Amino acid sequence: MPTRLLLALCSSVLLGACVGMPSTDVDRRMGQQAAQSVAMNMGLVGDPALTAYVDRVGQRVAEALPNRQFNYHFAVVDQVEPNAFAVPGGYIYVSRGLLALLRSEDELAGVLGHEIQHVERRHSVRQMKKERRLGLLALPGELVGGIISDDLATLAGKPFEAVAAGYSRDQEREADALGQPLAAAAGYDPQGIAAILDRMEHFIETMTDEKRAPSFFDSHPSTPERVANLRRDAARLTPAALPPIAANEAAFMKTLDGLLIGPDPAEGLVRDETFVHPAMGFRLVFPKGWLVENTRNTVNAMAPTKDGIAAFGLAGEGTAEDLPKVAKAFSEKLARKYGRVPQQIEGKTAAGLPAQALYLTDKSGKEPVHLYFLWLVLDRKIYQMIGLAPESQRAQVRSIADSLRPLSESERASISELRLRVIGARGGETLPAVSKRAGGSMAASLLAAMNGVSETVQFKGGEWVKVPVRTPYRAPR
Repeated sequence: MPTRLLLALCSSVLLGACVGMPSTDVDRRMGQQAAQSVAMNMGLVGDPALTAYVDRVGQRVAEALPNRQFNYHFAVVDQVEPNAFAVPGGYIYVSRGLLALLRSEDELAGVLGHEIQHVERRHSVRQMKKERRLGLLALPGELVGGIISDDLATLAGKPFEAVAAGYSRDQEREADALGQPLAAAAGYDPQGIAAILDRMEHFIETMTDEKRAPSFFDSHPSTPERVANLRRDAARLTPAALPPIAANEAAFMKTLDGLLIGPDPAEGLVRDETFVHPAMGFRLVFPKGWLVENTRNTVNAMAPTKDGIAAFGLAGEGTAEDLPKVAKAFSEKLARKYGRVPQQIEGKTAAGLPAQALYLTDKSGKEPVHLYFLWLVLDRKIYQMIGLAPESQRAQVRSIADSLRPLSESERASISELRLRVIGARGGETLPAVSKRAGGSMAASLLAAMNGVSETVQFKGGEWVKVPVRTPYRAPR
């Protein structure tokens, strides 16, 4: 499945072992570390019933393996994009974005069978390679390199140097070829994987309003090729005579009712260049064109040229009286570790909030890099911002800190979310009519792609239709 990033950082011992083919104990250790990182940084959907259902389907498929090497764990990852991925050792994830596109348990089983075979064939371990994410890391000075690998990674909640698991085309074909009969052996229609791949491709094309041209460097075979091959191979397979876990289509659709669609407001929302976080109660404005990525705990931003970085997150509990001590301790740490004393440390107010700031410049790298640290208090919590930039981006990084202020009541009240509502169509209804009756707010083209029907469909009555409905956001208690 597309877009995989193994978020765990292998130790040098494990990376050394990855050169050959080590024992499966390496997969298990890497998987445990990766699973912790996925839960902490990407987050898991907190719906026990939905998670239990996905796990039951996954366990049934895994039990059909003739000589399984791993115990399997299945979860729903809090990711907007339609995606599924596996990490070594038996940890498999489907995104809520993918679940929203499913029409049957057979499709879910086909996806999970594919990912199980990636694990069983140990594709991640075979493909492992280093990936550098930030242009600023190319030739960092000693101080910048230390801040990135230590303080910035800690604040952002994940390493900026990660291990990528990009499968080769042959590995994707192998997972297709082995995963499809595995799903059939577990009692599922082998056409399921082809159906969801085709629907996902159509949904992405509709959402982006463009076809994705296959590239020689794309790690996946093109989707039309995969779908054609999977449909051909499915005709040769006979599924085992086993009842589904969800008794019928209505029971399956019920598992998806209420599913969050799109960004999760609890993690903050990006509106143009403004980031609002209702749970933390603040807003930030980033320079135009900066790439903004928010996680469950932080918001991180990068300049288009990849030479400016800003990360903002929770540092701990405290009051304004604690800020000078926090800044002083950090300053002393820099002096001990790098022999550098900050050029400037001062009390500062950001939009009326108690704050402390620290500045210095690292001149030991390819070019001078300015470092900016800010600590401030909001609702008895201390937040920290770390900014790194060359001279060309210095003002932009400083402007981010200056834009910080508490969220207003009107801004908080304007936040909404999309939830999936599953309703039965009435005889003679069109797709727009069903959407209107449900209070839907999605364009007809996207709604059709999500449901796997044409925009001009006229329902006979009784068909289940998934409609995203926008409602005011209510923070969980």
